[in-house]
Amino acid sequence: MKPKSKVDGLFSSFASRLSFFLSGFVPGLANSKIDELLLIPNSNQTTAVRIPKEFKQSNMKTRDGLIHVYEVGSGPTVVFVHGWGGGAHQFFPLMRGLARCGFTSLAFDQLGHGQSESKQATIHQSIVTTNFVLQYVKNKSTDGLYAILGHSTGCIAIANCSPSTIKNAYLFLISPVFKYKIYFLKKLQKLPMSTRKIKKYAADFVKEYKVKYMKLSLVRHLPEVADMTVIVHDRSDAQSPVAHSEAFCTRYPLTKLLVTRGFGHNRVIVAETLWQELKSHLNYEDTTINFAQNYLRN
Repeated sequence: MKPKSKVDGLFSSFASRLSFFLSGFVPGLANSKIDELLLIPNSNQTTAVRIPKEFKQSNMKTRDGLIHVYEVGSGPTVVFVHGWGGGAHQFFPLMRGLARCGFTSLAFDQLGHGQSESKQATIHQSIVTTNFVLQYVKNKSTDGLYAILGHSTGCIAIANCSPSTIKNAYLFLISPVFKYKIYFLKKLQKLPMSTRKIKKYAADFVKEYKVKYMKLSLVRHLPEVADMTVIVHDRSDAQSPVAHSEAFCTRYPLTKLLVTRGFGHNRVIVAETLWQELKSHLNYEDTTINFAQNYLRN
């Protein structure tokens, strides 16, 4: 890849300043830029991710576009659903481990993420895509849809899928986002945009929250499957406080809560304690598989 020249850098800086300047006169331009930064988090980061050689890759056509799918193993299927800004690659170590345990692991990049089609990645769209994949697995797999594992806002997507699809599957929710409004506003606050424009965008979002987003809340949907749900949350999670999971599990004690320390919002996915809990929850008690040694370092 050709390195940027000084001219390219100056042009990029000029273009950025021009966009900022014009946004003061054309409000729609600022909203469009924010939409682009927030809702198309796709980057080239995943191109550097090493795909384990035993993984099968394919593209799946959905109503809204093509998504990239990764699959490994054989047996009952466990589906993995990532959150905003994440990707299927986050689950590769867990997928390889479960394949060793006699399960099929399937993960996919949501639209606007990873190797999937680059389109706006709204929470509503992620729900539709997740429901499509789960229905596909349920209809195709001879061993059925055994469990669903989600991370961050991926947990919201899972909980809002068709009740008949997720009802009999184990739900394993990692770093779930219970307060989507707060989560979204935190993401918005970090954008390299004018504070005035961000505040205006945030005000518009808050106005439409009750109509478009409040009904998607985890608290509205998880109680129906509380007895099939395990929540894993880290004490140092800065994006979604563990207190929200604790409050939910206190109210609905049939949901099991596993609290970790020192991993944060994302790294908890590869915590050894999570791996052991996942194996136990799926009724696989073989303790000879060393997760950290076999799957994190290879």
